[in-house]
Amino acid sequence: MKSLFSVIAAMLMLASTAQAASPRTASQRLAQALDGRGGAFEGSVWGVLAVNFRGDTLADFNSSRRMVPASNLKLITTGAALLTFGKEYTFGTTLATDGEVRDSVLCGNLYVIGGGDPLIGTLFPYLPSPGETFSRWKSVLSASGINALAGNIIADGSYFEGEQRHPDWSSEDAITKDGVVPSGLTWRGNMEDTVPDGPLAAAMHFRDWLDADSTFYIGVADAREGYAPDSLSVLGTVPSAPLGEIVSITNHRSDNFCAETLLKALGKRFEGADDYSSSVSGLRQALAPLGLKARSGSMRFSDGSGLSRKNYISPGFLVAFLRAMARTGVYKCYLESLPRPGRSDGTLKPRLPKASSSVKDRIYMKSGSMGGIRCFSGYILPTGGNSSGTIAFSVMVNNYVGNQAVLASKLDELILTLAAEN
Repeated sequence: MKSLFSVIAAMLMLASTAQAASPRTASQRLAQALDGRGGAFEGSVWGVLAVNFRGDTLADFNSSRRMVPASNLKLITTGAALLTFGKEYTFGTTLATDGEVRDSVLCGNLYVIGGGDPLIGTLFPYLPSPGETFSRWKSVLSASGINALAGNIIADGSYFEGEQRHPDWSSEDAITKDGVVPSGLTWRGNMEDTVPDGPLAAAMHFRDWLDADSTFYIGVADAREGYAPDSLSVLGTVPSAPLGEIVSITNHRSDNFCAETLLKALGKRFEGADDYSSSVSGLRQALAPLGLKARSGSMRFSDGSGLSRKNYISPGFLVAFLRAMARTGVYKCYLESLPRPGRSDGTLKPRLPKASSSVKDRIYMKSGSMGGIRCFSGYILPTGGNSSGTIAFSVMVNNYVGNQAVLASKLDELILTLAAEN
């Protein structure tokens, strides 16, 4: 087998004016290959680190260089959430009333009090259908003997009270449906949906869904403030999907909204507040059991999804985080939350097109891409049964101005070269 990265050195011959003799070590060869002294790679910034579970460093180039991770940041957000809350944790949507039930009619208002469930809406096909979501809400009413409403549906999204727009997001990202900052109750509607996302939208869609059932007759949905929650009678609480499933959706689909929800949840858990300053502080505190809280101080976290270009993480920190997660009780759930190349249920479907299925099945990784940015980080499982051969790796590219398809192809070959090492 060729020595590590000899293939990459030949493949990424970017330095047409390179004058140095062939370097002796793998890291030196990689440095020469990725130096980018000419063409589209000139001025780009690269960082690579690959370490197996035995602690052997297989590749190290610019691994301490902080770079914009794009969606690779979701690796940290989702892992921290799993570590903090556990895979069975759920967000709850509570139905309550200020009235009473008379002859199966709720005489009073119905309050839908959000608890942060990020999977309500129709934006993406992997979200539960409104029928599935609302039938679970209706079951709470039916269990209370309610088959008609005489009051309004009032939606409360105050569970998350922080900013409704991230200050660092570009206008291009902020105006998309996947760039919405979550409230406690948010309807994730399609672009053609005439009802704006938010608590009122969820209430209105619930009303319309109930109106399709002839046993329900509902007044106009209304969003109000200033009521006393303690004065309400709770009818029931509907749990979200378990956190393990939400984390899997976040990573497989690179769902920004879910990632921001998890970040806000960490803020509430550790700081009692979900503004971005508190939430980032909560994320750092969540890293303490991994022994990475202090090291996180040299990184910059701005959001949970990676949409901000003010996130700065190094390949070294990402690999340290991945290795630490592998020593936790949630590692199996975390590993399975990561996409695999060639599979239709995630963002890596087009990756590694020339690789065999047996190789693709060993690679679990998260992609991250924005203009000029391409990152891949994750795990490569060994061909044998000895987990100590598992490789944790991170490869990050910033400031690239060339053809993205060319870059992606080169990174595919880099990852396959790593996969050949175990």
